[in-house]
Order: sequence, then C-alpha cells, then structure tokens
Amino acid sequence: MASGATTSALTARFLGPDMLERARANSLSCPLWQDGANVAPTEAGSTLTVWDGSGTKILDAVAVTLNASNVATYSYTPAASIAYSEGWRFEWSLIVSTVTHVFKNDGALVRTVIYCPITDADLFRRVSALDPSGQNPISSLDDYQDFIDEAHTTIQLRLIANGNRPNLIASPSSLRESYLTLTIALIFEDFQHRLNETYAERADAYRRQYERAWAGLRFTYAPDDEDTSAASLRRKSASPSIWLTSRCG
Repeated sequence: MASGATTSALTARFLGPDMLERARANSLSCPLWQDGANVAPTEAGSTLTVWDGSGTKILDAVAVTLNASNVATYSYTPAASIAYSEGWRFEWSLIVSTVTHVFKNDGALVRTVIYCPITDADLFRRVSALDPSGQNPISSLDDYQDFIDEAHTTIQLRLIANGNRPNLIASPSSLRESYLTLTIALIFEDFQHRLNETYAERADAYRRQYERAWAGLRFTYAPDDEDTSAASLRRKSASPSIWLTSRCG
C-alpha cells in the first residue's frame, strides 16, 4: 500500500476470526470501508481462497458475490469429514477501483459457536432507566444492540487472547455477568461524551464491576471439539494464573 499524506487506509472490517461450523452453511464476508463509508469491490474477478488447519487448500479462488450492502460474501458448507482444527486461513482477493487487494483473516472449524447470552431486556432489569418504554428514560435510543455486539466481540477476543477457545465453553450462562457489566459500561462511557459528563462515574463503576466479574469468571470447558462427554468437562478460569516464586539458594 502506498504511503503519503493524501492516502487513506482501506479497511477490511473483520471483528474476529471466522468460526466455521461443520456440515452447515457458513456465511463468510469481507466488509470494506474507507473514509467512513462502505466500499463496494468489483464483483467480477474478486475471489476467496481458504486453507484448513493442516494447510490444505479447501477453496481455490472461488468467485464471491456482493450482497445488498455491497459486501463481498461467500457461503461455504464444510464437509462432515473435515477434521475440527484451528489455524484456518482466509484470503479475499478483491478488486477496488481496478486494483486487486488481498485481505487476510484467520479462523477455525468448530463443532458449535458460542452465542451472546444477553439482550436489551437483561440490561433493563439491571438499569431500568435504559428502557425506552419505561418512565423517564435517560436516552432516546430504541435499542442497545450496537453496545451488546461490541461487548460480545471484546469478550470473545479476550477469551482467545487468554488461550480460551469460546467454542469449547460449555456453560455460556457463566459469561452473563461479564456481558452485562461490560455492555452497561460501554453505554455509560458513550453517554458521558454524547449526553453528560456526569455519566463518567457510573461508567467507571460498571467498568470495575466488569473487571471483578472477569477476575472471578470460571466456566465449564471441553478438551476439544470432538470430545463432548460430561466426564471430560472441567472448570477453567478466564484469566491465566501467575505463580510468583523465589529461587532457593
């Protein structure tokens, strides 16, 4: 990519790794943005190539299509015979203004993905003033889905960074408090800039609650995607343990 004062970055908006489920249609996409607007690649000639965890090329420069939002997409159903694995690679070769750009993402083939455990109703139970249909709502927002989505992305990536694969968590309800407190923290952090600085204190309070919830988070975890037996499940902490020892002379 050329550099210079007049150059603006072309962004491939991947929110996280692509987690594919075996034997079902998975919708892959590569949203492009530049200068605050969606960028539509040229459909003809734009392709997707995919390698599995062993390095075997699964899809070789298959043609992509543009959806109604002008985003490059491809629907892929992994065969039931393909082994579960991490280390999948996705390369989108997309043409933008006659120039071919290659955008890369990582991923995995998993048995099941994990879904977000909360919705707006859960937020309203914790902070009733967020309910737009309640008495004296503190915001004109109709819903808080953007904040929930951001919390979902943040928690998924934090789990992965700590060596915990979200697809192996067998007790998604254990994540509820972390999701709730982080989402509300994000909401009040936005309010302090958009509505009133007095929301900063509430934002900090919920951010601290989120960190406490994360520090105490323990979930049921499977050893791998193949082993689903109850006997193999174990309890695991979201945060890695750090052991401090002194050397003995």
